[in-house]
Amino acid sequence: MIRNQGAPTETRNRWIREPAPRSGMGRPRLLCFPFAGGGATAFRTWPALLADVADVHAVRLPGREERHREPLATDIDALARDVADAVSDWCLPPYALYGHSMGARLAHRVVHALAERELPLPGLLVVAAHRAPHQPAPPLMHTLSREELICKIEEFGATPQELLDNREILDLFLPVIRADFALSETAEEHAPRPFNVPILALGGEDDASVGMTELNAWSLHTTAAFRIRRFSGGHFFQFSSEEQLMELLRDELVGLARGDAGEAEDPDAGRPQRPAWSSTS
Repeated sequence: MIRNQGAPTETRNRWIREPAPRSGMGRPRLLCFPFAGGGATAFRTWPALLADVADVHAVRLPGREERHREPLATDIDALARDVADAVSDWCLPPYALYGHSMGARLAHRVVHALAERELPLPGLLVVAAHRAPHQPAPPLMHTLSREELICKIEEFGATPQELLDNREILDLFLPVIRADFALSETAEEHAPRPFNVPILALGGEDDASVGMTELNAWSLHTTAAFRIRRFSGGHFFQFSSEEQLMELLRDELVGLARGDAGEAEDPDAGRPQRPAWSSTS
């Protein structure tokens, strides 16, 4: 097994604030990747909400929050490799990855980067509110004008109006979200390279951009169990259905500690060639 040799502790601390776990600790860890324009604060409530079952670590990306002076990432594969190098000490079983929207795309690439480094893979990959990587990209957002981009952000419904009305804050926020959209939208499309990691695909019932077709397509990226769960709300059900999402993640993390996270009676359940099951909260 190739362990990370090149990322000093001070570099790793830029990516995950909390100390790395000690070897042999059986408590599950959940590493979280934010949506476009988001940061670690998107998961600020999760450590307390899941404290009884797991340690939650928000991955801190460059170009935002305390790393705002650093250049924004422009290549999702390069970013995934950097993340894999930086967080390797946190990738001790049992652990899971959660990514929302752009974060789902990044988390998926991180799994591949971990595999390339022969590091332990997560016991579960949770992908939320994003199409599968091999599917055609929707209409591009990173090329929109300022006014068009603001309108699209308003449509998503998760950005406070006071932020959208504040030109000074928008001048700081828009370059980050535009760069993140570009990161996801310009990523090279790969044919599915399935890995042996269970995938749980999550979506909002009212999300017009990510429906059952997009969620089902994630099944082609795993040889292990695949499941779908939908929640009330739109693209950002992470906030509108937080209580129900926490219930689901708590159950999954308990299962991860037992060694059965992501398992289904039929490993092919939910794959496109069969009727997919989904449940609604």
